[in-house]
Amino acid sequence: MSEESTSGVQAEVEPRPRDGAAKPSWLHPTGRRVDWFVSVFLVIASLGLVLWQVPQHEMVSPIDEYVYIDYLAKVPTQGVVHRGEETGDYARNYLSCNGVRTLGFYPESFCTDWQASDEETMPNAGKTTADIYTPAYFGATWLMAQPLVLLGIDDITEAGRYTGAVWLAAAAVLLYLTLRRLRVDIVVAGSMGLLLIGSLSAYWSNTYISTDATSLFTGSLMVFCLTMFLRGSRWVPWIFVVSAILLTLAKMQNLMGVAAAAVALIFWAIADAFRRGRERGGRWRSLIRDRRVVSAFSAVILSVVAQGVWAVIRNLIVYDTRADQGVEAPLTMRALVEEVLRFFPGVAKGAIEPGLVGIGAEVAAAVMTWVVVAGVIGLIAVSRRGSRSESFALATFFVALVSGPLLAIATVLMAGYYFYLPARYGMSLLAFFLVCAGLLFARSVWTRWFSVAAAVVSYAAVMTLTG
Repeated sequence: MSEESTSGVQAEVEPRPRDGAAKPSWLHPTGRRVDWFVSVFLVIASLGLVLWQVPQHEMVSPIDEYVYIDYLAKVPTQGVVHRGEETGDYARNYLSCNGVRTLGFYPESFCTDWQASDEETMPNAGKTTADIYTPAYFGATWLMAQPLVLLGIDDITEAGRYTGAVWLAAAAVLLYLTLRRLRVDIVVAGSMGLLLIGSLSAYWSNTYISTDATSLFTGSLMVFCLTMFLRGSRWVPWIFVVSAILLTLAKMQNLMGVAAAAVALIFWAIADAFRRGRERGGRWRSLIRDRRVVSAFSAVILSVVAQGVWAVIRNLIVYDTRADQGVEAPLTMRALVEEVLRFFPGVAKGAIEPGLVGIGAEVAAAVMTWVVVAGVIGLIAVSRRGSRSESFALATFFVALVSGPLLAIATVLMAGYYFYLPARYGMSLLAFFLVCAGLLFARSVWTRWFSVAAAVVSYAAVMTLTG
């Protein structure tokens, strides 16, 4: 038996209905056929969102999509963009002709004679700001877009936007399967998957070209790996660590999802060590050898090292001075304190203020905010002390609070300057928030059906967004 395998592991995270609450048997089918059916439904819902929204995107997303489009277009010819490099003809032409959502259009003459849009009129004085990213996301997106190009979608931006459905569907299905492994019924588990799809985070990151496309998938994969640890899977340490490294290379901020999973593993290991009642020395020796603790530290440390290696490579291939985005701010103690609540529950609002997009965005943000706060705080409140569900919720809450200040410091070390962090950087934590909500909502018939209503309303609200 492995260090973390104990009798009743699943029982500790299994949600139990309140006394007297109905527990219809059809909510708890055991056959895999039902899980396949719901998984297919979530894939269709993901495709539905992306296929409906992408054709409506007449303008460029204000969330750095312009420089992401430039990176994507350059992948087949140069592989990587360099610090200080000027954006290419394709991206400048696309921006000049399509404008930026919420900001407006360039003069019409810029589209017909786009060379008029010189460095002074282009964002960041015509330089890229995407040099901080490895080519991991852009290379994967370009490859996934090629079948669509062969089918007749000759614009790489449009084809690339459609690939967001792959990341989103994978994230939703993994989240659903995670909750099912934790013995959450199909109603709540399916609803949390649909809520992830119908979130503002999914809208902004999976229907445009965005490195955030990998963030929801990162969170879902990390929580799924936790269930593999619970089952004592032999290969999960390798899967967990390698996935953490690769996904963090795709986007540094994905380290938050890795850290949340790592802290949960450590909390579980500590609780088990005390539960076994060993003397203090024996507990520490047990923790040091516990593969959950080893995996947790390995995933975080190696992911940080990988980012450090990339930082060295970036400095070796510099073209010119970095672009001045005009967003620099001093990293003061007050700034660090303000970053504490940046992601909880700010991540529910997506990439920009919902009010700038429309009533549908405001509805979706309100629903997700309630679910996130109620899910995490509620699960901490009702869980049995020392249980795995409590440890998971505490780990999620802890990482959500400390990630802001730590990421601010990491940004200074990696990019050389600090700026007020956008809440979207915490998207890899959204799956953790929804697992907390799922474990909480499955305890009552009323909250089960609330989860359905929340998912349907949010998905419908996001589908009404246009632009």
